[in-house]
Amino acid sequence: MSEIKITRKRERDQARIIRFLMWYGVLLGALVIIGGWSGFPVFTLKLFLPLAIIPIPFCILSDYVVERLGSGFGGVLSGWSSRRLTTRESLAADLEKARYSRRGGRFKEALTIINGALEKDPKFPDALFLKAQILWEGFGNREGAQGCLKKVMQVVPRHETLHRWALNYYNEITKMEKPPFPGKGGLSKCYTPEIH
Repeated sequence: MSEIKITRKRERDQARIIRFLMWYGVLLGALVIIGGWSGFPVFTLKLFLPLAIIPIPFCILSDYVVERLGSGFGGVLSGWSSRRLTTRESLAADLEKARYSRRGGRFKEALTIINGALEKDPKFPDALFLKAQILWEGFGNREGAQGCLKKVMQVVPRHETLHRWALNYYNEITKMEKPPFPGKGGLSKCYTPEIH
Protein backbone atom coordinates (compact mmCIF):
# COMPACT_ATOMS: atom_id res chain seq x y z
CA MET A 1 0.00 0.00 0.00
CA SER A 2 1.42 3.39 -0.91
CA GLU A 3 2.24 6.01 1.70
CA ILE A 4 -0.56 8.28 0.43
CA LYS A 5 -3.18 5.52 0.77
CA ILE A 6 -1.98 4.69 4.27
CA THR A 7 -2.16 8.36 5.27
CA ARG A 8 -5.67 8.74 3.83
CA LYS A 9 -6.87 5.58 5.61
CA ARG A 10 -5.42 6.84 8.89
CA GLU A 11 -7.16 10.22 8.43
CA ARG A 12 -10.49 8.50 7.64
CA ASP A 13 -10.17 6.31 10.73
CA GLN A 14 -9.37 9.32 12.91
CA ALA A 15 -12.36 11.24 11.51
CA ARG A 16 -14.58 8.23 12.19
CA ILE A 17 -13.41 8.04 15.82
CA ILE A 18 -13.97 11.76 16.30
CA ARG A 19 -17.47 11.52 14.80
CA PHE A 20 -18.25 8.55 17.07
CA LEU A 21 -17.10 10.39 20.19
CA MET A 22 -19.01 13.49 19.15
CA TRP A 23 -22.25 11.56 18.67
CA TYR A 24 -21.65 9.65 21.88
CA GLY A 25 -21.18 12.87 23.84
CA VAL A 26 -24.28 14.46 22.30
CA LEU A 27 -26.51 11.46 22.94
CA LEU A 28 -25.21 10.85 26.47
CA GLY A 29 -25.59 14.52 27.28
CA ALA A 30 -29.15 14.51 25.91
CA LEU A 31 -30.04 11.47 28.03
CA VAL A 32 -28.57 13.06 31.17
CA ILE A 33 -30.40 16.36 30.53
CA ILE A 34 -33.70 14.60 29.84
CA GLY A 35 -33.25 12.47 32.93
CA GLY A 36 -32.40 15.54 35.03
CA TRP A 37 -35.44 17.48 33.81
CA SER A 38 -37.75 14.60 34.42
CA GLY A 39 -36.54 14.26 38.00
CA PHE A 40 -35.17 10.79 37.33
CA PRO A 41 -32.09 10.02 39.50
CA VAL A 42 -29.55 9.72 36.63
CA PHE A 43 -26.32 9.96 38.54
CA THR A 44 -26.60 6.76 40.51
CA LEU A 45 -24.15 4.05 39.47
CA LYS A 46 -27.01 1.65 38.86
CA LEU A 47 -28.60 3.96 36.23
CA PHE A 48 -25.54 5.73 34.83
CA LEU A 49 -23.95 2.55 33.46
CA PRO A 50 -26.97 1.66 31.24
CA LEU A 51 -27.19 5.31 30.20
CA ALA A 52 -23.53 5.17 29.16
CA ILE A 53 -24.10 2.00 27.08
CA ILE A 54 -27.40 2.91 25.37
CA PRO A 55 -25.92 5.60 23.05
CA ILE A 56 -23.27 3.26 21.55
CA PRO A 57 -25.49 1.53 18.93
CA PHE A 58 -27.03 4.88 18.00
CA CYS A 59 -23.55 6.37 17.57
CA ILE A 60 -22.51 3.55 15.27
CA LEU A 61 -25.70 3.89 13.24
CA SER A 62 -25.46 7.68 12.99
CA ASP A 63 -21.78 7.45 11.97
CA TYR A 64 -22.71 5.02 9.20
CA VAL A 65 -25.54 7.28 7.99
CA VAL A 66 -23.31 10.38 8.03
CA GLU A 67 -20.56 8.52 6.16
CA ARG A 68 -22.94 7.34 3.42
CA LEU A 69 -24.83 10.60 3.06
CA GLY A 70 -21.65 12.63 3.22
CA SER A 71 -19.90 10.68 0.48
CA GLY A 72 -23.03 10.82 -1.68
CA PHE A 73 -23.64 14.55 -1.25
CA GLY A 74 -19.94 15.32 -1.52
CA GLY A 75 -19.80 13.43 -4.79
CA VAL A 76 -22.80 15.28 -6.16
CA LEU A 77 -21.34 18.65 -5.18
CA SER A 78 -17.91 17.88 -6.63
CA GLY A 79 -19.32 16.48 -9.88
CA TRP A 80 -18.24 12.92 -9.14
CA SER A 81 -20.36 10.23 -10.69
CA SER A 82 -21.06 6.81 -9.24
CA ARG A 83 -21.05 5.44 -12.79
CA ARG A 84 -18.31 2.88 -13.28
CA LEU A 85 -15.78 3.43 -16.03
CA THR A 86 -15.95 1.11 -19.01
CA THR A 87 -12.91 -1.00 -19.85
CA ARG A 88 -12.11 1.29 -22.77
CA GLU A 89 -12.37 4.41 -20.64
CA SER A 90 -9.98 2.92 -18.11
CA LEU A 91 -7.54 2.00 -20.90
CA ALA A 92 -7.41 5.57 -22.25
CA ALA A 93 -4.37 6.35 -20.08
CA ASP A 94 -2.52 3.32 -21.46
CA LEU A 95 -3.27 4.49 -25.00
CA GLU A 96 -1.84 7.92 -24.23
CA LYS A 97 1.30 6.35 -22.75
CA ALA A 98 1.74 4.23 -25.87
CA ARG A 99 1.22 7.27 -28.14
CA TYR A 100 3.77 9.23 -26.15
CA SER A 101 6.30 6.39 -26.38
CA ARG A 102 5.67 6.07 -30.12
CA ARG A 103 6.20 9.79 -30.67
CA GLY A 104 9.47 9.52 -28.74
CA GLY A 105 10.63 6.64 -30.94
CA ARG A 106 10.40 4.08 -28.09
CA PHE A 107 8.52 1.51 -30.14
CA LYS A 108 9.28 -1.54 -27.96
CA GLU A 109 7.89 0.26 -24.94
CA ALA A 110 4.86 1.45 -26.92
CA LEU A 111 4.21 -2.07 -28.21
CA THR A 112 4.41 -3.53 -24.70
CA ILE A 113 1.90 -0.98 -23.40
CA ILE A 114 -0.51 -1.44 -26.30
CA ASN A 115 -0.32 -5.25 -26.07
CA GLY A 116 -1.27 -4.96 -22.39
CA ALA A 117 -4.29 -2.87 -23.32
CA LEU A 118 -5.32 -5.31 -26.05
CA GLU A 119 -5.11 -8.22 -23.58
CA LYS A 120 -7.86 -6.51 -21.59
CA ASP A 121 -9.93 -5.57 -24.66
CA PRO A 122 -8.84 -7.40 -27.85
CA LYS A 123 -11.33 -5.55 -30.07
CA PHE A 124 -10.48 -2.01 -28.95
CA PRO A 125 -10.26 -0.24 -32.34
CA ASP A 126 -8.19 2.74 -31.18
CA ALA A 127 -5.62 0.40 -29.65
CA LEU A 128 -5.57 -1.77 -32.78
CA PHE A 129 -5.01 1.27 -34.99
CA LEU A 130 -2.18 2.47 -32.75
CA LYS A 131 -0.64 -1.00 -32.75
CA ALA A 132 -0.71 -0.99 -36.56
CA GLN A 133 1.15 2.32 -36.58
CA ILE A 134 3.72 1.02 -34.08
CA LEU A 135 4.25 -2.24 -35.99
CA TRP A 136 4.72 -0.50 -39.34
CA GLU A 137 6.65 2.59 -38.30
CA GLY A 138 8.78 1.02 -35.61
CA PHE A 139 9.40 -2.48 -36.88
CA GLY A 140 8.48 -2.45 -40.58
CA ASN A 141 6.02 -5.29 -39.93
CA ARG A 142 3.59 -4.87 -42.84
CA GLU A 143 1.60 -8.07 -42.25
CA GLY A 144 1.08 -7.37 -38.55
CA ALA A 145 0.06 -3.77 -39.23
CA GLN A 146 -2.34 -4.77 -41.99
CA GLY A 147 -3.85 -7.46 -39.76
CA CYS A 148 -4.55 -4.88 -37.05
CA LEU A 149 -6.05 -2.49 -39.60
CA LYS A 150 -8.31 -5.25 -40.98
CA LYS A 151 -9.59 -5.87 -37.45
CA VAL A 152 -10.28 -2.15 -37.04
CA MET A 153 -12.25 -2.11 -40.28
CA GLN A 154 -14.24 -5.18 -39.16
CA VAL A 155 -15.10 -3.68 -35.77
CA VAL A 156 -15.76 -0.04 -36.76
CA PRO A 157 -18.71 0.81 -39.06
CA ARG A 158 -17.84 2.26 -42.49
CA HIS A 159 -19.36 5.66 -41.80
CA GLU A 160 -17.07 6.34 -38.82
CA THR A 161 -13.84 8.30 -39.15
CA LEU A 162 -11.62 5.61 -37.63
CA HIS A 163 -12.73 3.16 -40.33
CA ARG A 164 -11.66 5.61 -43.03
CA TRP A 165 -8.36 6.28 -41.29
CA ALA A 166 -7.68 2.54 -41.07
CA LEU A 167 -8.54 2.08 -44.75
CA ASN A 168 -6.31 4.99 -45.83
CA TYR A 169 -3.44 3.78 -43.65
CA TYR A 170 -3.87 0.25 -44.99
CA ASN A 171 -3.63 1.61 -48.55
CA GLU A 172 -0.55 3.69 -47.68
CA ILE A 173 1.20 0.66 -46.18
CA THR A 174 0.30 -1.44 -49.23
CA LYS A 175 1.78 1.16 -51.63
CA MET A 176 5.05 1.58 -49.73
CA GLU A 177 7.81 -0.94 -50.11
CA LYS A 178 9.18 -0.25 -46.65
CA PRO A 179 8.44 2.32 -43.96
CA PRO A 180 10.40 5.55 -44.28
CA PHE A 181 13.05 5.59 -41.57
CA PRO A 182 11.91 2.44 -39.72
CA GLY A 183 12.22 2.80 -36.00
CA LYS A 184 12.55 6.59 -36.23
CA GLY A 185 8.85 7.41 -36.30
CA GLY A 186 8.68 7.57 -40.10
CA LEU A 187 5.00 7.95 -40.92
CA SER A 188 4.06 9.36 -37.56
CA LYS A 189 5.60 12.67 -38.60
CA CYS A 190 4.20 12.86 -42.11
CA TYR A 191 1.07 10.70 -42.18
CA THR A 192 -2.18 12.46 -41.50
CA PRO A 193 -5.28 10.38 -42.17
CA GLU A 194 -7.52 11.87 -44.82
CA ILE A 195 -11.21 12.21 -44.08
CA HIS A 196 -13.46 11.53 -47.08
